[in-house]
Amino acid sequence: MELPFNLNGLISNLPVNSPYTADCFIYNHTLYPFFTAFLPSKRAEEVKRLMLEENGGSKVYGKAGILGSRLPLNEYMKFCPKCLEEDTAQYGEGYWHRIHQVPFVMACPLHKILLYDSTVLVRGHNPQAYIPANSDNCIIRDIPNYKPETIEKFVHIAKDVQNLLENGFPNKPFAWFAKQYVEKFKELGYANINGRVYWDDLIQDFKDFYGEEFLNAMQSNIEDKSQGQWIREVTHSDAKAMHPNRHLLLARFLELSLDTLFNKEICYKPFGEGPWLCLNPAADHFLEPVIKDVEIKYRRRNKNTNGFFRCFCGFEYMETVTREQGKRGTGQRRFVRVVKYGRVWEEKVLELINEGVSDEEIAVRLNADVRKIMGFRDNRDKDGRDKGEGGKETEIIETLDSSIDFIVKRQKYRDEWLQVVRENPDKGRVGLRRLANYTSTWLCKYDKDWWEENTPKKKYVQADSTIDWETRDKEILQCVKQTVQEILESDEKPQRISLRLIKTKSGLKSFDLQLDKLPLTKSFINSVIENPMDLHKRRIQWAIDKLNEEGKALTVTNITAMTGVGNKYRKQVVEEIKRVLGELVER
Repeated sequence: MELPFNLNGLISNLPVNSPYTADCFIYNHTLYPFFTAFLPSKRAEEVKRLMLEENGGSKVYGKAGILGSRLPLNEYMKFCPKCLEEDTAQYGEGYWHRIHQVPFVMACPLHKILLYDSTVLVRGHNPQAYIPANSDNCIIRDIPNYKPETIEKFVHIAKDVQNLLENGFPNKPFAWFAKQYVEKFKELGYANINGRVYWDDLIQDFKDFYGEEFLNAMQSNIEDKSQGQWIREVTHSDAKAMHPNRHLLLARFLELSLDTLFNKEICYKPFGEGPWLCLNPAADHFLEPVIKDVEIKYRRRNKNTNGFFRCFCGFEYMETVTREQGKRGTGQRRFVRVVKYGRVWEEKVLELINEGVSDEEIAVRLNADVRKIMGFRDNRDKDGRDKGEGGKETEIIETLDSSIDFIVKRQKYRDEWLQVVRENPDKGRVGLRRLANYTSTWLCKYDKDWWEENTPKKKYVQADSTIDWETRDKEILQCVKQTVQEILESDEKPQRISLRLIKTKSGLKSFDLQLDKLPLTKSFINSVIENPMDLHKRRIQWAIDKLNEEGKALTVTNITAMTGVGNKYRKQVVEEIKRVLGELVER
């Protein structure tokens, strides 16, 4: 089932007009799609050729990179007890599932339980013998006791393997995958813009993501010398064949789907797609996307990435992305600085000065620091000529006034709000705010007048006084009864039945405000509401059922611990537990 050879010989011995072909066996009944998924197409074809030939033998394992990976293959055929049971019921006998035989697939992706070794050897038996999966060779034995979160990770990897087996992803060169991983490192803050990887941070986060128990079970602990520094090897520019499971581990850690990994070339762009906005308030194309190129530089001292945006009007600014921007769970931080104001900006300053506009007003209009305007005026007066005309362009780096950020942000939120209003003409103010809560909140705070002008007016609806409260009472009562029944039948740890819990579970958020008009509902709720001891009695019965399921002793200590009772009711609960246990003994 792994990588058999001499398949041409098998096909030649099949009856004439048999629907089976060598490709059918290779792609649907062997592990070829798994072991060759991360190999270049030429090498994958060589593996396939060896599987067809009579003398393929062990050569096929070397060509597939299995021998070089230094990871063991399965010694015994594996099985899932539930799959075997279902197969026997449906087909009259069991069969070996291909997904279960993949090395380091530890759990069944369908039933989400651990796999067991059968007594049937993968190698070392008569290759012509037909050995089906049955109760004689599929015996449930003791297996390692893994944590639930570890088993969950086993299931995720098994599903990824199943995806590889069932979907024909295109073969790519080794360098393709190395580049994909490094570009993703840049995006997540594990590498700088030049591709230098921060290995200490990456390895620590990788370990924290999977846990030592899982990595040891997969024989991929990146800090264990015997298991190798494989994560460095797979991302090296001169990468070689690597076990497919290790590719899957790294891809899942980086939140890379297999479709993206194989089909979509990743190219980290810290400043997004162009064109970019011109931030020159003196230009007629202010805040329009007219800048087509960006020069990206990396600063080793503070590990920041700087982008230099140059507009044809002469205005140039620098945007900085800190390393923290790409780290998991952190927000984006951007810093904008002016590098050159340019001829258009300086001519506008000169024009406003000649019109007699004050320095403070010019600074506001052109989004600059007033000291910059004052310095420009002083230089002009001192030289008796216009510094902005024919002279050298101002080439200082200074922090852009906060009003630039404000104008950019305001325009962004205005556009977002107008789009929401256009796409939802039937909704009122409340409905629109729910669709764009942050945007509307920001506009209400900083751009209230504009928001009022571009938002539908309030709709005043006269209250309907013709509600049939009798019918409403019956409808709500039915819903409340169903909710209470679901609470009582839940397998989770019991919660005290209260008006608040009923409201939460039923979704009827404000019916309690009209309880006086709902007599049937009110009467029922009053009859089922529990006091603390009612709750503890239900928890005692729940704890007894759980302990019985787990095969643990029914002791006062065990039951008390599971009920979670506090000191206030502990004495009463212990007495109740003793009473219930006494009744069980009498039975």
